[in-house]
Amino acid sequence: MVDFGDVTAGDPATDLATAWLTFDPAARRVFRAEVERRRATDEATWERARAWALVIASAVVEQAGTTSLFGRAGAYVLEQVLLD
Repeated sequence: MVDFGDVTAGDPATDLATAWLTFDPAARRVFRAEVERRRATDEATWERARAWALVIASAVVEQAGTTSLFGRAGAYVLEQVLLD
């Protein structure tokens, strides 16, 4: 058995996924600008972050559907990922 739980340890993209998991487009721009102000982050890291948000939201929707509160939150994140 392989435990993939720590595969992303140390990758800032997993933390930056909150840009899509938490924020709407306007707040996402503010968040990204603040992150960039504090530490330059390359585009590849932002793309991995977006991909992590997609993976997380897809798993939520797969398990919860789109009618529960949790499932609607997952569906919202999928919409946000597609906006960018």
